[in-house]
Amino acid sequence: MSSDQVAQKARQTLKGLKELLEKAEETTQKVLEKAAPALQKSIDSSMEAAASGFSASMKSIEGATAGDQVKLLNAYKKFLAGQMDFVEARIKDLEKPQGQPA
Repeated sequence: MSSDQVAQKARQTLKGLKELLEKAEETTQKVLEKAAPALQKSIDSSMEAAASGFSASMKSIEGATAGDQVKLLNAYKKFLAGQMDFVEARIKDLEKPQGQPA
């Protein structure tokens, strides 16, 4: 096979790969567009529930004495910090390149 034939085969292969990648990108984009509304709705619902829970907790705490409010708010703060730590750990885990140990 001559060098011109090798170069032509390489160009054909690259063109085929480019077309394949473009089709994969289109397909992925279509899947994401279909999934995104359902995912967004789920996230919105979860955020609304969390906001309602926070509001109810704050109203409940406001009914306590000042000393009890401090204790309750500190406990609530620890609870929220634990949730934040979990979210941060999950983000770090997801950002690691595939194949690396946790």
